[in-house]
Amino acid sequence: MIFVLDGPDGVGKTTLAKRITERLGCKYLHLGYRWKDKINLYHDAAIRRCAKQQESIVLDRWWPSEAVYAKAYRGGSPWPMYGRMAERVAKRLCVVYVYCLPDNVQEAVSRHDELKQEREEMYDDISTVARLYLDLWHGNRNHLDQGSYIDQLILNGGVKDQLNCVRYSISQWGHVLDLFIDRLIETALDLIEMQYQPALNYSEWNVLGHLAQAKYLFVGDRVNPKYREMFWPFYEYGNSSLFLTETLHKINYKEEWGMWCNAFNHDGSLNLNVRQIAMQKPLKIITLGRVATEMVLGQGLDVYKEAPHPSYVKRFNKIDLVEVFKHAICD
Repeated sequence: MIFVLDGPDGVGKTTLAKRITERLGCKYLHLGYRWKDKINLYHDAAIRRCAKQQESIVLDRWWPSEAVYAKAYRGGSPWPMYGRMAERVAKRLCVVYVYCLPDNVQEAVSRHDELKQEREEMYDDISTVARLYLDLWHGNRNHLDQGSYIDQLILNGGVKDQLNCVRYSISQWGHVLDLFIDRLIETALDLIEMQYQPALNYSEWNVLGHLAQAKYLFVGDRVNPKYREMFWPFYEYGNSSLFLTETLHKINYKEEWGMWCNAFNHDGSLNLNVRQIAMQKPLKIITLGRVATEMVLGQGLDVYKEAPHPSYVKRFNKIDLVEVFKHAICD
């Protein structure tokens, strides 16, 4: 089980993390603002480390922190789509997000002022961060920006209804931590039970997403890894994977709608997950390019939509991929 704790400073993350690790006897990993010019790679390494563990782990901060703090203090993250790609991995691994939040912005500001008297704080004013986290949880239809993944989450009603998101507040749960941890364990076990089981195996690289809410199965051809052990499909922050992700963002695509595979593994072998997923749940299969289509048809499966390969579209700019997906994907 992987638990990601996120939220503004002074909302009980440290106390909760300590109790979870004591209760489960699991590891704890804290991510700070390190490697600021390569924080996406830093977060890649962190989630791969979590995925390799044979025991539960608490990850203190992950991509939501970069998205929120960058938006509040740095004019936005250099990786505005990173959260989308990270979500594909998080859903595969049945990550449970624990949003540690204040009851309101003023509570967060007051607690932060107290902390500044006790220790050195990186930021003087935490009000914008607290508001963004609360908007991320509840949603805010009046949010003005749509440029990043976190913006669309806010505009689409927040994360409160997602299966893998749980809210923690000191006022509600601070006096009954063990009861709250029971809830987290139950949530994680439910996600694991509903998942396509091979996806839980770390060495089974060629599948992302979670089966429970998925409507579509995206099938590409073959991963082109740029880093050692980076064989996850549609995850590289660049090239056709990023281009496709940006395209889906433009049509307000929700990450829980999809599972992701490539037709062939990084070693050239056939990816058997495609057929196994299709046999387990009748998802609409969207292929990206002729190679993927031929593989799917060769497995005796139906293709719902064949889209041009994103690399072809990006290179030659002859097809409007946004229009292609507008007609293929709907709420």
